[in-house]
Amino acid sequence: MAVFLTFALFLSAGLLFTSCKTDEDNFVDNHQLNANLIGTWTSNNGDWGIDGYKITADHLTYGNGATVANISNAGTIKYVSNFSSTAGVIIIQYDSNHKASYSDYSKTPPTPLPLKGDFIGVYYKNLKPGVSVQMGGAYIDGGAEEATLDAAKAAFTKGREGTYMAMYGTYLK
Repeated sequence: MAVFLTFALFLSAGLLFTSCKTDEDNFVDNHQLNANLIGTWTSNNGDWGIDGYKITADHLTYGNGATVANISNAGTIKYVSNFSSTAGVIIIQYDSNHKASYSDYSKTPPTPLPLKGDFIGVYYKNLKPGVSVQMGGAYIDGGAEEATLDAAKAAFTKGREGTYMAMYGTYLK
């Protein structure tokens, strides 16, 4: 009888632990910007200085300085793909006056390259609300921009993150 009770106890404990689901198991992407990303995120990169992101409900700005005042690029948020509650990609369409720029450094002097499009993905991961996040713009030589929103949605996915993201910056709120 003791053996049966011991077996029943282990079986019920095993079923209890194997049937537990985490929040990530129940995660459903609603394609809405994670509200915990809204705000100004900065990083002090030593010799490279301070850079960061300013994110509102519908706009993303990347720049230098503690207030992200020196804008490198910025755009309207057009689509969000959430991979989990702490990771995803934000697709923006560049503002006409704040587009990224690239140059061909194999030429002297370096020659500016035309953008391939106006849509770019900004990946984020390891979001700790109110504390920190790792972020970075999609990058490949010559620019990762896409010409249309549909092309950007197809390009900037969870499965293709490794194509565009060799490194992330860590930013604090």
